[in-house]
Amino acid sequence: MSSFAPELPNDPNATSTRQSGARVCREAAAEPDSTTWKPEKVAIIGVGLLGGSFGLAIRDIYPAAHRVGVARGEASRQAALRIEAVDEASADFRRACRDADLVVIATPVDRIATLVIEAAGICRDSALVTDLGSTKAGIAVAVATNPLALGKYVGAHPIAGGEKTGAEHARHDLFRDRPVVLTPTAASDPQRLLHSATMWRALGARVFEMSPEAHDRALAFMSHLPHLVASTLAQLLDDTTRPLVGPGWLDTTRVASGDPEMWTAICKENRAEIVIGLDRMGDSLRQLRDAIHRGDDGRVFELLAAAKRSRDDVLESLLPASPTALRTDASTPP
Repeated sequence: MSSFAPELPNDPNATSTRQSGARVCREAAAEPDSTTWKPEKVAIIGVGLLGGSFGLAIRDIYPAAHRVGVARGEASRQAALRIEAVDEASADFRRACRDADLVVIATPVDRIATLVIEAAGICRDSALVTDLGSTKAGIAVAVATNPLALGKYVGAHPIAGGEKTGAEHARHDLFRDRPVVLTPTAASDPQRLLHSATMWRALGARVFEMSPEAHDRALAFMSHLPHLVASTLAQLLDDTTRPLVGPGWLDTTRVASGDPEMWTAICKENRAEIVIGLDRMGDSLRQLRDAIHRGDDGRVFELLAAAKRSRDDVLESLLPASPTALRTDASTPP
């Protein structure tokens, strides 16, 4: 079903550009961070699976940093403290961001831009403000309206996670061997971009750069669309077939167990690209449906074989990486 593939380059070393809308992905610059940047205070806004995992991981590379987690619910705050993802948990966003050298926003994507702007006005002048969200273009546009936030913010998306939410499921190695996409713009501060790339590499991630627009288009096909397809399949099961469920259905629909609030926000923020993906998915399904309906077994085989080759090629390209890089995730998001 080659007609379904988005038009994105697959060379990770392609020439980089930060111009709006450029469909480019390249490995982030690997120069050493000569400033040996070490944040003394880290504010993590949202301490669920991703925020909690970041808190656990950051302790390994910045053990002296004081980690403050922010969550609205007392149960979430206690869970983050219990697993030692943070040193302090609070419901007070402003208190957590005050004097912070690093602010990490790990909330649903439709809240990130507002929190980035607010955090930028509270944290230290030299601070890096970043996020873990899986959409970027809308956030970049909103942050650009605030010069202070624009100077401090570097967007980041770790392509990692899982269908289970909450700090209780956090892991210190969640980002190891996983891609992390940084989404700088022409206005991004080069030093903060370098801090961000250095930090993520120290966490064991493979770091890439894309424009916010290119990122959102890629993630619509790679992450957002698969989640919506899995959710649709999960709803087709009826009481008659439920007792017959096996590994195939469970594997295919696993990501449908992801947080509906988070995924509704993703659909809202990446609406245009997701609709393009759904249209292409519909075209591909119609090709397969029509071939089956008219008894064209040769065409059915051709479409299935093309899909198998595509997936096998991806798996082969990942083989040099750690086995953890072969996991599929619901957050990517999550």
